[in-house]
Amino acid sequence: MMMSRSIAILFGLFVQALLVAQTGPQRYRVRFTDKGNTPFSLEQPEAYLSPRALERRQRQGIAVDSLDLPVDPAYIDALLQWGEIELVNRSRWMNAVTIRTTDTLALDSLPQAPFVAEVRRVDDGVRVPERIPDKFPGVSKSEIGTHYQEIYGASYRQVSMMNLHLLHQLAGGRGEGMLIGVLDSGFDGVDSADLFTPLRQRAGIRWTQDLAEPGGDVFQRHWHGRSVLSVMAADAPGSLMGTAPKADYALLRTEFEASEFIWEEDNWIAGAEVADSLGCDVLNTSLGYTTFEDSLTDHTYSELDGQTTRISIAAGIAVEKGMVVVNSAGNSGNNGWFHIGAPADAFGILAVGAVDHDRRTASFSSRGPSADGRVKPDVAAVGVQCAALSPWDAAIIGVNGTSFSSPLVAGAAACLWQLHPDRSNVEIMDAIRRSASQWDAPDAEQGFGIPDLWRAHLLLGGSDLTGLAGSKVLQVQPVPFDDFFVVELFTGAADRVKLQLTDAAGRIAWQAEQVVDTEAYLQLRVQDEPLQRLGAGVYVLQVELGGTTLARQVVKAGR
Repeated sequence: MMMSRSIAILFGLFVQALLVAQTGPQRYRVRFTDKGNTPFSLEQPEAYLSPRALERRQRQGIAVDSLDLPVDPAYIDALLQWGEIELVNRSRWMNAVTIRTTDTLALDSLPQAPFVAEVRRVDDGVRVPERIPDKFPGVSKSEIGTHYQEIYGASYRQVSMMNLHLLHQLAGGRGEGMLIGVLDSGFDGVDSADLFTPLRQRAGIRWTQDLAEPGGDVFQRHWHGRSVLSVMAADAPGSLMGTAPKADYALLRTEFEASEFIWEEDNWIAGAEVADSLGCDVLNTSLGYTTFEDSLTDHTYSELDGQTTRISIAAGIAVEKGMVVVNSAGNSGNNGWFHIGAPADAFGILAVGAVDHDRRTASFSSRGPSADGRVKPDVAAVGVQCAALSPWDAAIIGVNGTSFSSPLVAGAAACLWQLHPDRSNVEIMDAIRRSASQWDAPDAEQGFGIPDLWRAHLLLGGSDLTGLAGSKVLQVQPVPFDDFFVVELFTGAADRVKLQLTDAAGRIAWQAEQVVDTEAYLQLRVQDEPLQRLGAGVYVLQVELGGTTLARQVVKAGR
């Protein structure tokens, strides 16, 4: 209470700041000195964290600590009485608020307030014509005409490249019961677009909030988040299937698309804290920050060490609070910046680069490593001609950018965690890295490579088939088979598989071959007329992978 009286006295000293100098609306970050007099307590976290958030922490053994305590409301009240000041956002992790004001007299005196540790301008007040920032990807308006499959339609390749379709076949492997927070620039039309009708009908949009323009409608701002969401949430068989079509979503607008100022990072921090308090399991961000309209606030590559920029520090805190955090690596591979942006450099998160349908690194995909030499990006997924909802209409088109490779992985992580709820967020992200195609030899383009979610599932279940045997594994089901069988193997370095059945006399009874992805688990369903015409009996299945031939006895059942 002594601090509150001091605030009141000092407020009286500065109340004469009624003559306001107009310099144009500017935003400032105000960091407070402490949380010593907060009315909130660690013993009653239900006052500021949802039951779902507390359950997520309890399940992972994460204690509530001082970072979780909200900003002292008395400090905020005193700040708002200091002059003509508008509260924009608050951050409990940083013990700070973002304000908007033109009151220069109040700003001059505010640093002397006993409850203020720092005041920093984060916006120069200059507005520029609305534009699409560089971090938003290029978009191809030509519709995808290939890779249409019965279930996945245009999205088959981007899903199957990660072997995620194998998880989707399992009960509960499509994100059921998981909550994904999406931080973006807006979700224009998600409340009406036909593609999201299944999501709306099952009340899968659990929360919406505009942190870029508090009080705004996220469904009325910008196309980018809509296209990003479609990559995860779409549930349109034969057209577009997202990576987590049965998950629930919290849609949070943090990006102000009309210009680029560092206060948008403060929006992101506030959005991440909202996602945490809601109990989100996974956090996806298809945003990244490097340079700004106000060059005095530009980042440098040397700052991308995971512990310098506020947004990257906050992303690391989000991991510490128990969320799987997934972020686009960035689209600077073709420009002078070249490297990843913030918060892709954060400790513990999954930063995602982009590849094309042939698993080649996209030229625009931002490169690593982090400034302190850590592997970045962590993994890579399709970001060239990625099937998504069009920014303009209801068409499914090919879009380009790590903005879309990130939600592919975020949705996949939700499905994996749904199948392994006893594991921690760190274990889930570690399994995704370990499953990837370059785990043993990471580089600055794809990091640990393209993840294999089936392999990650096996790793978490303690039954990774690769073991120390490399590609020398082979499983066949069912036993016996009738008109089809499924071959499960790890391809290793091979890019083509040849299969052959020989009878008891050693004669070739059936054969086939298929192009496959390297360094990936393969579940190949073998079913054709020649196989169905085979007589009942014992056969030897030979599978050739590169220079390796594997063999397994199989039995064809009689009809």
